[in-house]
Amino acid sequence: MRLLLTRHGQTDWNVAGKIQGSTDIELNETGVRQAEETREKLKNETIDVIISSPLKRARKTAEIIASGRNIPLILDNGITERCF
Repeated sequence: MRLLLTRHGQTDWNVAGKIQGSTDIELNETGVRQAEETREKLKNETIDVIISSPLKRARKTAEIIASGRNIPLILDNGITERCF
């Protein structure tokens, strides 16, 4: 088994240097573009399933990476960033 890990794309809070914790922040334009670039880099990888935090920034990154492919997406509260 091979495990691929990726981090969510950029948010405005990342740019501002703010700790997001479990605050549900959306991706910004750069973050969407980063997710699209990651999708392109992974296009030839066999991916059986994507497991993501349900937070918007992680979920949107995962949805973009999975788009155009028949990859199941599982949202798992157990990997949600901890609350500060």
